[in-house]
Amino acid sequence: MRATLVLLHLLVCQSLSAGAQDLPDQVALRYASREPAETVSRKHTAYYLVKFREYPGESLHDYGVVKSLSQVHFIIKKTNFDSCLQQRVVYVLPASANWKASTNVLNLLSQKDSVSIIVTASAAPAYCRILRQTGTNYMVSVLTKDWDHFIQQSFISFADVQRKAFPEQRINSADLSANAINTAQQAYPAIRGTDITVSLKEDLFDTTDLDLVGRCLMNENASADFSSHATIMATMIAGAGNNGEKGLGAAPQAVLCPANYTYSLLPEDSAYMHAYNVSIQNHSYGTGIENYYGAEAVAYDEEVFHSDTVLHVFSSGNVGTTGDTTGIYANLNGFANLTGTFKQAKNVLVVGATDDSLHVPGISSKGPAYDGRIKPELVAFGIDGSSGSAALTSGVSALLQQAYKQVYHTMPSAALIKAILINSASGNAISYSAGFGSLHALHALQALEQQHFLRGTDHGTFTIQVPAGVQKLKVSLVWNDPPAAANAVRALVNDLDLTVHVNGSVYFPWVLSAAPVSDSLAAAPHRGRDSLNNVEQVTIDNPAAGAVQIQVAAHHLEVPDQAFYIAYSYEFKNSFEWQNPGAKEVIVAGNPVPIPLRWRSNITAKGDLSCSYDKGVSWQNIATQLNTGTGLYYWTIPDTFCTALLKYTTPDTSFVSDTFYLSPRLSLQTGYDCGDSAMIFWNKLQNAGAYQLYNMGNTYLLPYTQTVDTFLSLSAAAGSAYYAVSPLHAEGWAGLKSYATNYQLQGTGCYFKSLLANETSSGNVSLVLTLGTTWHISEVYWERLSGKDYVTIGSSTVSTATSYTTEDENAPEGLLYYRVRLVTDNGTQLYSDPVAVYLLKQHAHLIFPNPATTVVNVVNKSMSNMQLQLFDISGRLVMTKTLSNLQETVSVEQLSPGVYTCVLYDDGRKVFSTKLVKL
Repeated sequence: MRATLVLLHLLVCQSLSAGAQDLPDQVALRYASREPAETVSRKHTAYYLVKFREYPGESLHDYGVVKSLSQVHFIIKKTNFDSCLQQRVVYVLPASANWKASTNVLNLLSQKDSVSIIVTASAAPAYCRILRQTGTNYMVSVLTKDWDHFIQQSFISFADVQRKAFPEQRINSADLSANAINTAQQAYPAIRGTDITVSLKEDLFDTTDLDLVGRCLMNENASADFSSHATIMATMIAGAGNNGEKGLGAAPQAVLCPANYTYSLLPEDSAYMHAYNVSIQNHSYGTGIENYYGAEAVAYDEEVFHSDTVLHVFSSGNVGTTGDTTGIYANLNGFANLTGTFKQAKNVLVVGATDDSLHVPGISSKGPAYDGRIKPELVAFGIDGSSGSAALTSGVSALLQQAYKQVYHTMPSAALIKAILINSASGNAISYSAGFGSLHALHALQALEQQHFLRGTDHGTFTIQVPAGVQKLKVSLVWNDPPAAANAVRALVNDLDLTVHVNGSVYFPWVLSAAPVSDSLAAAPHRGRDSLNNVEQVTIDNPAAGAVQIQVAAHHLEVPDQAFYIAYSYEFKNSFEWQNPGAKEVIVAGNPVPIPLRWRSNITAKGDLSCSYDKGVSWQNIATQLNTGTGLYYWTIPDTFCTALLKYTTPDTSFVSDTFYLSPRLSLQTGYDCGDSAMIFWNKLQNAGAYQLYNMGNTYLLPYTQTVDTFLSLSAAAGSAYYAVSPLHAEGWAGLKSYATNYQLQGTGCYFKSLLANETSSGNVSLVLTLGTTWHISEVYWERLSGKDYVTIGSSTVSTATSYTTEDENAPEGLLYYRVRLVTDNGTQLYSDPVAVYLLKQHAHLIFPNPATTVVNVVNKSMSNMQLQLFDISGRLVMTKTLSNLQETVSVEQLSPGVYTCVLYDDGRKVFSTKLVKL
């Protein structure tokens, strides 16, 4: 306590010297340096702990943010804040090196005399015992007393405990339905991204996350820095869904391979790509607005051109309302604001963001590219920006690659995947904000399955048969173009031209004005020859049924043998397609948060929406007079466990969805965990004939057992501690899985969750017991320590309730200890950990033990500015102690044996006096 007070005093002095008005807090006690500010300021690598009155915003990164400790606490390198930011500063303190350690490490240090941890260091650390080394990672044992010297070593960058899988990253903002990913997964259950490797170029994702564990190809290219952003991107691409539907990615069986964007923004070398079979790399990052064809753009175009099968997916950026300050598109806010020259490459796929209605928000960065090309090519759902949009597109690309490999036994060209994604996108017209439209996973997989694609070299003429009743024919051409020279005025090297011929009419592709004027860039597309893009698209409304010719001509070829790919599709008249829920999809019921119902239709009439819970016998109205073209309605699902159908009714006809399932999510809890055995339980669900239990395998939740009960006894040797449960409907289908739960981490011991003891206003002691379960418990006894033994003060009747209370009306004054004794059906007795409470009845102050040996406890009912003084038998003052808490322990070990007078002063006024005997 004395050390803490000294440290607080030091911090207060440093804080006031920095101009702060508030006292330091617990964060300061953990992360502020104990060295004087003058000493720290002389160091070349000084860091500072800064607290703000509110979140300071992104501008704080200009000052060298090293670590974010909370929304208001930061470790930074520079403190020369601007006047606006300075006004929000609470304190500025020299930082200790504790910011290099995880919270788990610091917590262990407060509990143990030594800790075994893993550190990342560029050299062998001192002040520790090295247990083993793997590269730059050292497993070491550190004495708590040596910690400050240990962590201050400049070559140590990070310290952490051994990390294990746990469901930490739940992606609550993800929505796979916006881009028909969930519908595609239901329609193609065998397509899950199997045998496809997706690389993530950024910080390292959490390889032990429950939805990612077991599918990471660690390598020397991986970053040493973890980030939640990387974990979210990895989950959106390939999350297994072990911890619920929000943790399910687009390609849940894809393999993930990390790469480091801190080391280089250039593409990884071919050795990396070949060694780990990388066929997709996701890039959810950016720099400033860079409108030029730089070295990185050249490098990415070159890699894709030569490898042909590697697809790079980039986020467009999140500065869509700003503009460049130089170049041809200078000062055109809202245009030409892609964040990074690598996004100016031709052969990559750049993806912008949409909201849930598939509208592009202002924040999403927009084209054109530096030379007027259409960028981004696609948009996808990204409520928090375009990072997630790119991740979802990477995941869908993995599905397409697997589907192609299953049929053709080889990897598809990146140009073919781009052609299919672009041609299957939903949208009405190309633009610099939405590109060729919004990602549509189901239509992309359908186009691949139906073989609606063509291949050629240099030039060619192809004939397709258009069926009757088509409202729109769409044809897209894509090729991997040779790289241009760095800083080229235009990036396109090989110029191919697409035209479509129908009954003597020639249709040219849609093009956009590239003139550096806002009105021109925002203008509607027009038909014309495209001499900028290596992506061209033709659409034809109401084409006549029959043969249609697609022609590709080589307008200019610098490099011969240019391979190209064509994708085409039909949209039929008066079409209506349900997209969410998908066929046989399980939807969470009873959730107050509404879910999006989605459909796609070119019908212009309004319609009514209804639902059936009895297989179409009767229908309950949900909404009326909806705009059919909107394709979106949010529905709050009732708390029911049954099959369901949706029906959309227009004046002419009705469209009924496939059957889907409504299921509440069960809550799995720990009843008891007694080490060698445990019990988990869950709530009973009406219409459930049984329950399916799942146990975590190496990578995925696997079926474990079925039971008709609502509990399950476990053995410590049963496998992973993670379990989930889903109800099995009486009709045979499985409902929604619970969240995967580690039964050992639920705060429940051997039946006991908690025991609390508190003084009541009437001077008694209130006891509150919380159990994990009462299964096999026959009796509950309350006990108080009396002398050296516990005595029973009461009992409670056992019921199905897990919370019990009682009141000790005969509690004596002083420090009291209580515990609870449980008796099981077979006579086994279980004891809780004891809890202590100070009780003052007749006195406002209490000092004990008396006589004392080493310490005395001082208890006060209330206090403001309390001070304790001890006088020896001659009246000489021998101790003064300021009391900061209602209950404090004071050391008297240094006093000589004898009789002392103990006096308490409250705000300078004597309030209590007693004799104290020191043995």
